[in-house]
Amino acid sequence: MHFLGDTYRPPFEEKSLLIPVSAGCSHNRCKFCNLYGETEFQVNPLEVIEEDINSVAKYRTLYKRVFLVGGDPFTLPFESLKFIAETINEKLPRIESIGCHASIMNVMAKTPEQLQELSELGFDGINIGLETGLDAVLDYMDKGYTSAEAKEALLNLNDARISYNLNLVTGLGGPELSMENADASAELLNEVQPKLVMVAPLHMEPGAELEKMEETGEFTQCTLGQIIDEQIRVLQRSELEDTIYFGMQSVNPIRTNGTLNADKEYLIKELEAGRSRFPEHQLNEPIRWFPPKVKLNATRTM
Repeated sequence: MHFLGDTYRPPFEEKSLLIPVSAGCSHNRCKFCNLYGETEFQVNPLEVIEEDINSVAKYRTLYKRVFLVGGDPFTLPFESLKFIAETINEKLPRIESIGCHASIMNVMAKTPEQLQELSELGFDGINIGLETGLDAVLDYMDKGYTSAEAKEALLNLNDARISYNLNLVTGLGGPELSMENADASAELLNEVQPKLVMVAPLHMEPGAELEKMEETGEFTQCTLGQIIDEQIRVLQRSELEDTIYFGMQSVNPIRTNGTLNADKEYLIKELEAGRSRFPEHQLNEPIRWFPPKVKLNATRTM
């Protein structure tokens, strides 16, 4: 396998076959992110990707899903993604779906007809860093798109029957925009109805532009209590039919998961119970450490 640099995959892709496609991020300007550092965005040539697929095809494999590795392989032109999917379908007939990281801008660059064809070729369950539905924060963090553009792109995926997982970052708007950030994010989720939403708090990545902005006083972090309150607000405002809610990452002060809206009240009670167990001085401080998982007593009602 021709892996390029550091490799990241969502936790729910642990049983997927990883095929290296790209390295780094084609945008790489988000102020809060330094995941790829100085890594220059690069893509494996199609013949190299085909070689890797062929190398797997030599062995009897029980994999049912492929995850294309890289910051955003969906940035590749439609014809390249079509070639990769057709090669996978031909060489690995057991594969049922193909996932990858993508950005709203990647999706916007594909026509509805192209998305439909990629869906028919197996693309499904792609992972998108939405982060927020609030335009002021999207602009401030240099995400490269507006909430209206995000909505249009995600609805195009819905029409093509390509499901997707959205990442939300609580605290991204700072204390002043915390509740507005939650409301706008929940509104966008309600409009597009994602397959899965993965929620995690903002945490300062060493070397990120936002870290420097905090040091100079240009940005103020939310406190732990504000982070939890924002997460609760997103849940309170959500009207989702069958969306997996995933908040189990190590950076989450209170780890929760369930299905919305069926488990909405249960999840809110978990967060409220967890919040009450933190000492007041910790609730009034920013998250500069990863608190241990809090034992909760909320009861799920079905």
